[in-house]
Amino acid sequence: MRSLAFASVLLFSLAVACGGNDKPPASSGGGGSRVVPEQDGGGDMTKIDEAAWADAGLTIPDDAGSSSTASKPPATPPPVDTDECTPVGVDFEKRARPDLKTCYAQGKKKDPNLEGTVRLTVSIDGKGAVKNIKIVEKTLPEPVAQCMLKVLKKTPFPEAKKCPDKNITIPMTFPTPH
Repeated sequence: MRSLAFASVLLFSLAVACGGNDKPPASSGGGGSRVVPEQDGGGDMTKIDEAAWADAGLTIPDDAGSSSTASKPPATPPPVDTDECTPVGVDFEKRARPDLKTCYAQGKKKDPNLEGTVRLTVSIDGKGAVKNIKIVEKTLPEPVAQCMLKVLKKTPFPEAKKCPDKNITIPMTFPTPH
């Protein structure tokens, strides 16, 4: 019987110590406290004991308790590029990819640790024909980038008609990320 009473007192004490009561925690040492929304989104308010945080070597963030952080909607993703020429450029690069990889492999023979990027721009005229293709940025060696430029210049690009008066940038990274 005594052990049953002891167990009941123990459970009650644990419930109170773990937040089982409805009273806010008492402030220790006369330090100030701030009321901030809980991070679980429940809308309940909780007091932060600044003195207890300071004793523990912690600081309370400046925005703790500000209603702007609690009611701020989640960040929206950037708008999706709906340019109809992006898939055209992707298909063009896919068609050229085997020969582009050959250019990279040739450069890798000279430098086994070769890695980098090349960005090329394809300019399309008003009739949908390729005007020119040029390198706009590169971190790969010049011979590798020039080889890739030649590959794109000889690769058929009939879909260019879908993108008159446009510039399509084709970024390529080697080795190809998996």
